[in-house]
Amino acid sequence: MNTSSNRRRSAVTAAAVAVLGLGTVSAWASNASAGETDGMVNTNPYVLNLYGEENADHGDAQRTPRNLVLSEFTSLNKVDWKQWGKGKAVGTADVTGNWCLETCQEKPLRGKVTLSDPKEVGGEMYYSSFTLKLAPGSGHYESEDLNRKHALPTP
Repeated sequence: MNTSSNRRRSAVTAAAVAVLGLGTVSAWASNASAGETDGMVNTNPYVLNLYGEENADHGDAQRTPRNLVLSEFTSLNKVDWKQWGKGKAVGTADVTGNWCLETCQEKPLRGKVTLSDPKEVGGEMYYSSFTLKLAPGSGHYESEDLNRKHALPTP
């Protein structure tokens, strides 16, 4: 099949996904592991994920990770990404942290995370900030992660 046919097929597939409501993450993000689609470079940012790392000095560049370490204080599990694009990523997740050990280790809190402020690092774009808002009824916690925008690690 030629490139023009591939592009038409991709456009039709993306349109069908949008019309059928089969996903809210863009077609680019769902094909993130490939890095390219029909010869076009994927421009959606990565997030540096330290999940599962024994040493916090390196991590994996990922898009739409299911589990994500936001900081040394806070981690997300079972992330459901609603948006992953050039400017920001938004999702809901189970939230755990060292600021709520007794409460959220056995019964994680729910929260909404926004990744933002993409910046170029080594020729790739990475989200460099996050905000986290706990769902109503989660309680009040004294933690810097819950009060304002924070920096995300980047390579």
